[in-house]
Amino acid sequence: MRTLNSFDLNLLFIVESLYRTLNVSKTASELGMSQSAVSHALAKVRDHFKDPMFVRIAKGVRPTDTAKELRSIIEDFVISARELSSHHKKLDPATMPGRIRIATTDYAEVVLMPSLLRRLKKEAPHLQISIHPTGGALPKMELENGIYDLAIAGFYEKLPEGFYQAKVLEDSFSTAYRKDHSAIHEEIKTKQYFELDHALITLQGDFKDKITKVIGGKKRIRNIVFGSYSFTGLAWTIAESDLVLTAPTLLLDKYKKYFPIQVQKCPISIPNIEIKMVWHGLTHRDPAKIWIRDLIKTEFANVQSR
Repeated sequence: MRTLNSFDLNLLFIVESLYRTLNVSKTASELGMSQSAVSHALAKVRDHFKDPMFVRIAKGVRPTDTAKELRSIIEDFVISARELSSHHKKLDPATMPGRIRIATTDYAEVVLMPSLLRRLKKEAPHLQISIHPTGGALPKMELENGIYDLAIAGFYEKLPEGFYQAKVLEDSFSTAYRKDHSAIHEEIKTKQYFELDHALITLQGDFKDKITKVIGGKKRIRNIVFGSYSFTGLAWTIAESDLVLTAPTLLLDKYKKYFPIQVQKCPISIPNIEIKMVWHGLTHRDPAKIWIRDLIKTEFANVQSR
């Protein structure tokens, strides 16, 4: 029994050309082959179909009855193969449907989504965005299986094989507290920073603090009294309590826009946070996914430049 593995389908392109040219030399010229290469290929076709397929006549060749019977099938195959090989997905964002699923934190949602949604309203009005919690680790399985299209956060470490990433934002840290805080006058200094009660954003429920400072010969550690997984929910807590919060600056700038909250430069030096966008090789070359990734990078850059 013959299978596809025993027959080179590229030979059918030569057969299709012979149907049109009825001449071995013309087919060779059309396909950029030598006449001997065409003759050798035709010998393989004859062997496969157990039929001469094309017989010599005074001027060229003539298809046999078997070749005539196969002509429509072979021509349809060649047409489909050429369409497939030359097919490029034409992307029109204005008519692009579907949904982009992003695993991220509410930090990225607050900082990015308002401007991103405004752009999508103009450029891709039929495209939907849904946000899913990323927790404290890369949602590897969901990205591999196409459940999520992207993951965006500042705590993804070394990526597994088959994943791609791009840095989309770098943010500094600031400190926030309610405007009528009775213990704070003008701004928090380093010594007072370690005397105040602090809230902490902790995606994994870990209250262990890494921020320490030697003051007056003594090692001081922040007094964390409240931890929350939510970047946004803490706005209410800070506005209505005496807690202070050190968090990414762009987030706290959103706080002070809508709440009676004061934001200052963090009294302690903290390395900037880098936000990265991660995706799987499954969607790496998909035109729609490339378009949305580029748009997200652009909007993050716009947010940072404001």
